[in-house]
Amino acid sequence: MSMPSQKPLISLCMIVKNEGDNLSQCLKSVRGVADEIIVVDTGSTDSTLQIALSFGAKVVHHPWNGDFAAARNAGLQQAHGQWILILDGDEELDAKSKGELLLCAEHLEYEAFFLRIHNHKGLTAASQTITVNPIIRLFRNRPQYRFSGIIHEQIAETIVRATPKAAMHLSNVVIHHYGYADGVVAKKDKIKRNVELLKEQLKLNPNDPFHHFNMAVEYMRLSEYQPALEHIKRSLNEAPPDTSYVHLLHKYQIRCLAELKDFSAALEACDSGITLHPDYPDLAHIKGVLLFQMGALAEAKTALLQALVIGEAPSGYHTESGFGSYLTFYLLGQLCEEIGDETEACVCYTKAAQLHPEPTPIITRLIRALKCAERENEISGWLHAHLPEYTAVKSRLLLDLLRIEGCEEAAKQLMKTTGQSSSNDSLFNPAYHPGRSELLLADRLLASLTSSTPYSPAAKRVRLALPLPRVSD
Repeated sequence: MSMPSQKPLISLCMIVKNEGDNLSQCLKSVRGVADEIIVVDTGSTDSTLQIALSFGAKVVHHPWNGDFAAARNAGLQQAHGQWILILDGDEELDAKSKGELLLCAEHLEYEAFFLRIHNHKGLTAASQTITVNPIIRLFRNRPQYRFSGIIHEQIAETIVRATPKAAMHLSNVVIHHYGYADGVVAKKDKIKRNVELLKEQLKLNPNDPFHHFNMAVEYMRLSEYQPALEHIKRSLNEAPPDTSYVHLLHKYQIRCLAELKDFSAALEACDSGITLHPDYPDLAHIKGVLLFQMGALAEAKTALLQALVIGEAPSGYHTESGFGSYLTFYLLGQLCEEIGDETEACVCYTKAAQLHPEPTPIITRLIRALKCAERENEISGWLHAHLPEYTAVKSRLLLDLLRIEGCEEAAKQLMKTTGQSSSNDSLFNPAYHPGRSELLLADRLLASLTSSTPYSPAAKRVRLALPLPRVSD
């Protein structure tokens, strides 16, 4: 690759093994950014090496010895750039972040930059983002900067040790990561590998809070919450209060306690975490989830409103997409339905749909809420007023949703305003929806209730047709 004359040289350094399905997508994403590509291969048997070479990469063969840091450092030793960019084979640089990454590389007053890792549920950037983690992935190429740790290898500690006053910056550069998408973890048997490596690390450093933290994460992935909780407690006891992942320890402690059905302790952990991290919306949101599940609706509403006041998590926090934003509005909408405030529920669902990148499931809930509130005649106008772009682009889908819900008048109004016509092969054909009769039966049950019975089992079955968000990891 040719080196542009007016920007610092960036060396992309990777370690890979059998990433033939992903590597091409990763390397395409750094065209125009990486001036040098160093690929450390730990024993691929697929097309990984051929793909790397086709992109002009320098391939370093490094037989796997159970040490991620050693493999990383083997690549750093071959890099000539002023900056090191770290990516894995199952990641890609967001196309909109190229400019900012190049701008970061111009600022030589910094030693390192945190990039924002978006962990996806699916295998494309358009799939749902589950978590967002700020991690050092761009740093100066200096011989004293080397990774440490045989698993979950880190560079920050060595940078600070070598340069105590090192300036680091939280950037908005986005890296999409697909390695923990549904089915991928099981396919690569990552959890078993990680647990064994972490056990070896803990034998060497039994009081290391970071190793206990990572061991807790792996046990949570295995749904083994009691041992996970024990490692969380060890990590909390050992980690200094300003450690970058302490806020996650509090969140994971709540999750484990909730999974173990110790809700009282989980709520205490919520309050402790919120006291220490009042600007972390995840904790307030999760507290709202727990209180909702326990039936403490007024307290749950207060917690969810607090999450919305905080808004999305500030840079530096590991967060979950939608906390303090569309997921919180969605859950608040469900809660408002439960307490009988249908109007506020519709407002919450609308705000959630406005913020959500893929709002169709929320709009489905909004339509049902308006119908259950006997406001079917307002549906078409409501959608046009509050979700005009979605209504224009997805008019056919909205017609299908309205017909599925039995909202024939609203469907007619929408057809008038959008110019859409009915279709014999439409998704709302009853032949394709064997559950439609059950939905209509639920509607009749709801209609039979008096206003004095808003909490009856029949009402709850209708209003909670969609599941509550679980406390996610």
